[in-house]
Amino acid sequence: MNPGRRYYFITIAETLNITRAAEQLMVSQPSLTQCLNKLESDLEIKLVDRSFTPLRLTEAGHVYYDYLLKQRSAEEALNASLKRLRCKGRRPLMIGIPLQKSHELISRLLPDFSKEHPEVEVAIWEGTSSTVRERVIKGELDIGFGHIMDEVYDDCVVKHLNEEKILIICHRDNPIAQSRETSEENTLLVEPEALSTQHFFQMSEEYYLYEVEAKHLKAHGVTPRSRTVMSNLHAIISTIIADPASGFAYMPDYVMHEAWPSSVSDRLAYIRLDRQDISWHFSMFRRRGQAVSKVARLFWNSVDRAYK
Repeated sequence: MNPGRRYYFITIAETLNITRAAEQLMVSQPSLTQCLNKLESDLEIKLVDRSFTPLRLTEAGHVYYDYLLKQRSAEEALNASLKRLRCKGRRPLMIGIPLQKSHELISRLLPDFSKEHPEVEVAIWEGTSSTVRERVIKGELDIGFGHIMDEVYDDCVVKHLNEEKILIICHRDNPIAQSRETSEENTLLVEPEALSTQHFFQMSEEYYLYEVEAKHLKAHGVTPRSRTVMSNLHAIISTIIADPASGFAYMPDYVMHEAWPSSVSDRLAYIRLDRQDISWHFSMFRRRGQAVSKVARLFWNSVDRAYK
């Protein structure tokens, strides 16, 4: 039998239904029936009694099923042992990911990479864009991900993966918004001095968003009346939605797209202080001048393909 089909019989024995087994194995029913017939012919004995619904295993079928389970377990143990020996003395591929983006990245990038390179052990460290970059520069991480602006970094090789907007949000019924219709694409132009009388929700200083917000407010001469530091973007949105007079916040657009239904978005107003949108890049980076390992290069190229 084709080596790739050696364990098909396990699924047949566990489902006792050729159609269901074929669906789970993602093969056609006639093809699976043909495999079973060929297997019984090679072993010169019937494994399945087809006169019953659901099917029943013959005595030989039970014996062969038990044999396959033991063989599969032994093969998995062998592969695990060989993998440990191949990786002996090798540290895992060290990747840094911002906590706010970890779910998206892990679910989007790791399954395909692990399937393509099962021998590569990956260790993930979660932090902020700033702390991830710091650890990349120190050589503690092979590859990092994070948000950056258009600055040129002498200490890192940077690959921009996509561009994201940073929105300024408040409750739609906030007096400054005056319940006017706004959206991420149709923002409301507000005079900067109007925001100097307002309360702002702000990330703590270790987050790169804090730096972006501080620079933008300073450039427009805005000094908020008061601030609340909250290092959870979802909590900030929830607080703003709960009270029209709660205040304002700088909010990356990916948070709105990934975690909140459109009904929530409709309860917010989106404003700007000038004609230009605020944007930053979500990027991948590695330490400049540091030798790139084979596995790091494989992962770098895999991510690059995923975002094209």
